[in-house]
Amino acid sequence: MKRYCLAIVAMVIILLAVAVKYNGGSPPQSPPVSGNAETVAATLPELPRQVVQLELVSFYSGDAARRDILRLHNSQFPLADGIIGRYEHKASEMTVWVSVSATEEEAAELMDLMVTKMPASPVFQEKTTFEAEGMEIYHVIGMGMDHYYYLDGLYVYWLAVMDESPQAILKAFLAGH
Repeated sequence: MKRYCLAIVAMVIILLAVAVKYNGGSPPQSPPVSGNAETVAATLPELPRQVVQLELVSFYSGDAARRDILRLHNSQFPLADGIIGRYEHKASEMTVWVSVSATEEEAAELMDLMVTKMPASPVFQEKTTFEAEGMEIYHVIGMGMDHYYYLDGLYVYWLAVMDESPQAILKAFLAGH
């Protein structure tokens, strides 16, 4: 649980830096919303119930997930919806954060901001990129976990994985969604 909290704190720090750049340093305001309930419901990705040995133990979407994701983005980035899932098995765990944008352009802009700010992070190190399932995957290490993030259409995924074989977890996740 402590590592999970530290991962969230680190993500908040990075995404606050992204939000400051995006918002020009002005204070948070009400988050912009894109799309409507019918559009968003139709575009939420489904999380797999199991990824290798990891079981989906909890997830949430809608206003609560959107609020939590926007908090990481300093409530300034247009976000239609989101979904957050937590996976566990013995000492292994994974948290999946999915930002859902109204347009692919908004999703690409969010991804570009993350890619631009990540090298300045004091928490995440060893940024590498590679291709998997036809997508460019970004990988960083921090807080005892492997973190993968990537763009897939309207979605920006962030996977925080603590496992002996994190790339196997990523590969299985990509194949299952």
